[in-house]
Amino acid sequence: MDKKYIDPNYVRVPFKNMPNPFNNFCVPESWENVEDFSNWWIGEKMPMQFPLNPEVFMSDDATAICLFRKGRFQVELYLIHPMPEVPVHEHPGVEVIKVRTGLGRGITFSDVLRKDQAHGSGMKLEAEKQGFPLIAIQHWLTREPTTIASMWKGYTAGPKHRALIQRFNPGCFIDGDYADITKTQEGESREF
Repeated sequence: MDKKYIDPNYVRVPFKNMPNPFNNFCVPESWENVEDFSNWWIGEKMPMQFPLNPEVFMSDDATAICLFRKGRFQVELYLIHPMPEVPVHEHPGVEVIKVRTGLGRGITFSDVLRKDQAHGSGMKLEAEKQGFPLIAIQHWLTREPTTIASMWKGYTAGPKHRALIQRFNPGCFIDGDYADITKTQEGESREF
């Protein structure tokens, strides 16, 4: 295409600096647990407070971004790809409440997933042909938040997911499609 060609219907949309709607918004310094944080965040009508340098995380079955972060508490929006394979897994060092939206069932909340509790279907979710949004409300117990997809013990969703796990957990145990951040590649335990 000739670089000199300009589409007569092309409109450049300018971005303007707008005042922050949350300037006078009172955010607690911390919360007791993920339940208190979830109740506060939902009760405040789900405010957005992105990290200073937000990042889009891509895996083999989902794309995610942090919507709100304060200290070791955060909310991520996951766009679950159509017909995902959700292996049974744990999130060491993170307590999480999953919020499902859409799919004709309204909004549903999971119980709190705590240390050593596994979840996931272990198979393709055939009913989820269109994909769906999932909100993950989190309390990171041992480190600063990144993405919950990096805090993993179980079979992975694929090579992109394994690379994400390795990026945030160098030297963790990975054998084929299985990852366990609670162990080193040599099999030594890591505390979470």
